[in-house]
Amino acid sequence: MPVPKTTNVVVCRAIPNVDGRGKSLQAACALVALLLGSSGCTRPNALHLQPSGTPLVVQHAGLYPETLVYDAKRDKFLLGSFREGAVYEVDSAGGAVRIVADPRLCSVLGIAIDAERNRLWAVNSDLGACSRPSEAGPKRLAGVGIYDLSSGAPLLYADLAPLLAGPHLLNGIALDGAGNAYISDSFSPALYKVDAAGRPSLFLQSEQFSGEGINLNGLVVHPDGYLLVVKKSDGALFKVPLDEPARFSRVVIAERFVGGDGLVLAGKTELLVVSNQVPQQTANSAYALSSDDAWASAALRAVEPLGNAYPTTAVLRGGALYVVQSQLDELIQAPAGRKAQLHAQALIRRIGSVAP
Repeated sequence: MPVPKTTNVVVCRAIPNVDGRGKSLQAACALVALLLGSSGCTRPNALHLQPSGTPLVVQHAGLYPETLVYDAKRDKFLLGSFREGAVYEVDSAGGAVRIVADPRLCSVLGIAIDAERNRLWAVNSDLGACSRPSEAGPKRLAGVGIYDLSSGAPLLYADLAPLLAGPHLLNGIALDGAGNAYISDSFSPALYKVDAAGRPSLFLQSEQFSGEGINLNGLVVHPDGYLLVVKKSDGALFKVPLDEPARFSRVVIAERFVGGDGLVLAGKTELLVVSNQVPQQTANSAYALSSDDAWASAALRAVEPLGNAYPTTAVLRGGALYVVQSQLDELIQAPAGRKAQLHAQALIRRIGSVAP
C-alpha cells in the first residue's frame, strides 16, 4: 500500500453548501490551521492507530481464536475457538473460561453479541482443523448457533448448508438492530441471513464474490441500513443494502485490502480493516478508512503494520482498539497428523483508539 504509517488521523468531514457554492469544512479547517498554526481538524470517531501496552496473553494454549468480541456488561473479551469448537470468555489477567460447549460445534469462526436480547451467536464450520470433526466433513458443515449470553445454554441452531450446494466456509457474522444475523461464506459466493427466530435464508449470491481461496470474510452492519463486507482474496470492499441486497456495489477506493479479514465500524464514517495474508501476498496490517459519501467511496487514512502475527479480527473496548492473533494460519496449513501438536497461545493487543 503506498500510504505511510501515520499515528494521527486528521481529515475533516466535508459539509456541502457552507457558503452556497459547495465549499467544505475541510477548506475552512485548512484556513484555521494556517492562521493558528495548528495541524488541522480531527474527524469525529477518527481511528488513531498506535500499538501500546503489553499484549494480554490468553492463558489457555491451543484455542486458535478467529474472532474477538467484547461483552461490555461483564467486562470480558469473548473468543471463539477454531480448534476446540467452543467459546471462551477472557478476563483482564488473561484467564480463559469456556462458556459455550455445544457438541455440534466444530470450528467456531465469527461470533457476535446481541446485548439487548442477551444472546451470543456463533458461526460453525469445518476446515479439517478442529479436534472434534463434524459429521458433514470439511467444507460441508455450515451452521449458526444461538446461545444464552449469561449461561451459554443453547437456544437455537440453524443449518445453512441446504440453502446452497457447494463447499462452505461460514466465516463472518454481523447483527442488525432487530436481532437478525448476516453471515458470509468464504467458499461459496453468498451471504446468508438468519432471523431472530433462527430461520435461515439465502440473502445474496453473486459471482463477484467468487475467487481463489478465501473470499467473502468480515462484515459489519452500518446503522443506516447496509452491510460493509470485505473480500479477502482480492481485497475488495462491498456495500450491500439490507432492504435491497441485489443493489449491492463495490466501494470505490484506490487501494485493495488483500488478506482482509476483520472489520470494525467506528461511528458512521470510519472503518478499520484487519488484513493478514493470502498465498500470494502478506499484509499483516490494520488500515483506517473513512467515507464522506455513505460508503459509495472511501479513503485510506492510516496504516499500522502488525508484524508477522496473522491478526484476524479486532474490537472496540470503550475507546480502545484491540486485535487478536494466534498464528491460526499455522494450524490450518499444518498436516493432519501435526495439528494436535500445535499449542500456540493467543494474544490480545491494543493497536489504537477512537477519537471522541
